[in-house]
Amino acid sequence: MRSDALLAFVPIGSPLSLVSGAATAIRSAIIDLAGVGAGQAMPNIFGVQNTTFGAPDAMGVGGPRPELNVTIGTALAGAAGLTLNVALQAAADNGANQPGTWDNIAGQDGITLAQGAANTVIFRSPWLPPFPANLRPRFLSLLFSPVSSGGAVPSGNFTAGTIASAIVTLVRDDQFNKFAQKNYSVS
Repeated sequence: MRSDALLAFVPIGSPLSLVSGAATAIRSAIIDLAGVGAGQAMPNIFGVQNTTFGAPDAMGVGGPRPELNVTIGTALAGAAGLTLNVALQAAADNGANQPGTWDNIAGQDGITLAQGAANTVIFRSPWLPPFPANLRPRFLSLLFSPVSSGGAVPSGNFTAGTIASAIVTLVRDDQFNKFAQKNYSVS
């Protein structure tokens, strides 16, 4: 897998703990699509900057499309019925070089404790255009929410569990058919 260190929500080798207080969602690192970092003004190359930066609406559409890959490190543990929701979120620049309101672009809900075993990929998604269509985000982040008994808002908490990595890759090198049924038998 080929990845870019600047496009890591959770860098390889720096796991993100999912253990927190009850009903607390955990945010990954924030990626600034402008490349300068939250709180930093966009540098002017020509003229005067009179609008806030935003990625084009068709971001991720076209030739090779990046993919998001989120992997569990330490297995999830918690009360029976506890699940994990993962949301890829985008935010426009609020005018002060900080993220505005976070909007969900994509997500994976209802990851059970059994599905959250160590070294398991829990969320894989192609890079999607932002939604709503006029969002023009500058910032991206992942939000990990513990949810009890099929709810939709953070509730409960994990007693163990980490995200080993959450990276954007340009090339998937996993064998897509490795889970396919075998069409032969050995006798």
